[in-house]
Amino acid sequence: MTYKLSLKHPCASGGALWIELAFGEKTGLMVGYLGWLGGVVMAASYPALLYEYVMSQFFPADKGASEVNPLARYGACVSLAVILSVINYRGLNYVGKASTFMYVLTMSPFVIMVVVGLAKADPSKWLQTPAVDNVEVFDDDSVEKETEGWLPIESLAGVAVGPFINNLYWNFNNFDQAGHYSSSVSKHVFQRGIAGSLFLVATAYLLPLLAATGATDLQQDDWKPGTLAVAGSEIVGNWLGVWIVVSSAISLASCFFAEISADSLQLMGMSDREKLHKIFGHRSQFDTPTYSIIACLVVIASVLPFDFGVITELCNFGYCLSVSVEFMAFAQLQIRHGDDSTTRKVMYTLMLIPPMTINILIILLASYSTYIYVAIMITIGMVLVHARAIHEACTRCIGSRTADDKMKQDLAVNSNAEAKSILL
Repeated sequence: MTYKLSLKHPCASGGALWIELAFGEKTGLMVGYLGWLGGVVMAASYPALLYEYVMSQFFPADKGASEVNPLARYGACVSLAVILSVINYRGLNYVGKASTFMYVLTMSPFVIMVVVGLAKADPSKWLQTPAVDNVEVFDDDSVEKETEGWLPIESLAGVAVGPFINNLYWNFNNFDQAGHYSSSVSKHVFQRGIAGSLFLVATAYLLPLLAATGATDLQQDDWKPGTLAVAGSEIVGNWLGVWIVVSSAISLASCFFAEISADSLQLMGMSDREKLHKIFGHRSQFDTPTYSIIACLVVIASVLPFDFGVITELCNFGYCLSVSVEFMAFAQLQIRHGDDSTTRKVMYTLMLIPPMTINILIILLASYSTYIYVAIMITIGMVLVHARAIHEACTRCIGSRTADDKMKQDLAVNSNAEAKSILL
């Protein structure tokens, strides 16, 4: 979907343009707003998770991140977000070079772990399932019990369904963000980027997990944030475990770069198309959208007080709403009105069924507090989408009243003039 629509409709606003072409301007603005909001909340999860990694590594379990003053945690996360945003402010070229360096540094220890670990792996361990009567849900994986939604599935075959689906979705979403770069790079570079990212994302998740589960004796209860570092230490040595911890922190910073770049470019693209105020299209000396980046930071600062699990669910819910409409826009533009063959259109239709099913499941598994949050955000979005119409209506109303007042004044002046002429 992202590849086809980005090449056919290259624009920095990405999915917002696709939806506008399929369903109209107001729908495009509304879904673009929800997609932007979900992306920015996603960006907020990276400083929060990075903070948890650092605290877990340098503090013992009984004095970990949960014992730290919430204000200190908030200050550290916001400061980290500001520092990383400054790099985004320096421009896409700077971000690209920094991200490439970070990717090489981040993946190097996992390459070593995969090469050594797969040679030692026992394939039978890959098929083991967790104990059905021993399901552990970590504090950073889900919201509190009393905030569960109306479909609170506890576990399925020993797997905590809610945390599993939300974490899996969080790791693999935002694939459509590539559309925001379609107008900033050449077609050839975009094609290579899409193909390369598909391969890198799949291998970067699958191979280290195969090595860690197959070459170690780690049990289900042993898995928590930082366990891959433990696996690296067990497979190769302590030095590799330390390297993995450092590279994980760098990886989160790189993800923040990419997310903020895409979200700020989306606002800039919508402003360039006169769908948002022109201030969001203002470019700095580095050709970056200054006020769009600031808008992203404001939203990030507003959600950082929440725990990582809550932030994950919030961004997943908002994102699956927006991307579901993008799937429908793809069906409208590429399947219903596209010029592809019937066979290819059938293939596109079958391709949309699994992700739409997952999106519905994410919505059903959400907590009541998430429903309330999304309802408030949708209300705000509707006000923003109709702000121009409201402004024009108010202007017409004020103009009409001004015209009526002027007419009354003219009538009064004319009446006074007639009265004076009669007296004379």
